[in-house]
Amino acid sequence: MTDLSFAYMATVTAGTKRGNMTTGFQNNLVGLKCFPLAPVDAETRKRLELNTPHVVYETFLQDGPDIKKGDLLVINTVEYPIRAVAPWPFFGEPRLHIVIEDLRS
Repeated sequence: MTDLSFAYMATVTAGTKRGNMTTGFQNNLVGLKCFPLAPVDAETRKRLELNTPHVVYETFLQDGPDIKKGDLLVINTVEYPIRAVAPWPFFGEPRLHIVIEDLRS
């Protein structure tokens, strides 16, 4: 069952790429629904020990897709390295909290 309030807020379509030693990064998942990217607050950044000069964003994804730290989140052809992944229960439904780094900044 999909909670309608989450579906209403998950307005961005994304995909992922996963890397391996022989072929580099390849498409992994497509058609994922997530929240628009939002800046990570200082407390979360400190807790996750994200010591980077780049801007760090977070998003929340529907369901519980197979996404790992080190994958790339792809939104509108822009690839963002995934720095952290954590389960995020939303009214008993499986969701994922994803923290990404924007290397363009």
